Amino acid sequence: MKWLEHLKTINNHRRLVMELCFKVGLYKQGLLHDLSKYSPTEFLVGAKYYQGTRSPNAAEREEKGYSSAWLHHKGRNRHHLDYWIDYDISGESPMTGMKMPVR
Repeated sequence: MKWLEHLKTINNHRRLVMELCFKVGLYKQGLLHDLSKYSPTEFLVGAKYYQGTRSPNAAEREEKGYSSAWLHHKGRNRHHLDYWIDYDISGESPMTGMKMPVR
């Protein structure tokens, strides 16, 4: 029943984020936060590697050398810093950060 515990963790996280977003008037952002965690790409990995004490992505990373769930998640959720990193076309460094929106 690890899938159920993982679902509870996701739901609790989203509830906490919603409460905080609603307090500052970010209703849409609160409602839409981390919906990708329910997608099969993220949810099935999370359920498989669920331990209850740390991120399932860490366990997947240890086994495979990368986390497919994390790569999927950070590429679809603008609230993660990693979403805003891209190749640096100026040639000064391999990667560079883009400006994140204030919201």
